[in-house]
Amino acid sequence: MNPYDEAHLFVAAIRLLQHQKSCSPQIEDICQLLDISVEAGLSQCRKLEQSGIVEIYEDPFSLKVSVANHLEIEKLPREAKSENTLAKELEQFMSKKKDLDKKVESIQAELEAKKKNMFKNIEEQFKKKIRE
Repeated sequence: MNPYDEAHLFVAAIRLLQHQKSCSPQIEDICQLLDISVEAGLSQCRKLEQSGIVEIYEDPFSLKVSVANHLEIEKLPREAKSENTLAKELEQFMSKKKDLDKKVESIQAELEAKKKNMFKNIEEQFKKKIRE
């Protein structure tokens, strides 16, 4: 979902709960209505607060949210990010791991070749010593 639609949904939930309870709703109630986790709701709420769309009030027992300036929603982007950042990061990690694996294999092959050359040289020196 894009930021524009998320903001509209969040503000609509605030307004609905404010109408039902006749007071500013708690963040837990909003999250329950939207069927999202409290952490995701708080994250969304903080983003909207930074944009000036909602206001957060803290009382001793909870956080209450109210709509500040709903017109700021129109300034939010209407397109969702097309790239999945987690999948992209995973793909980059896997490619780096493959490169590292190739490097390790080449180093191991190089060491094996050096080892063979060393044994070959030692064998030649022994044969030389035996002939003498």
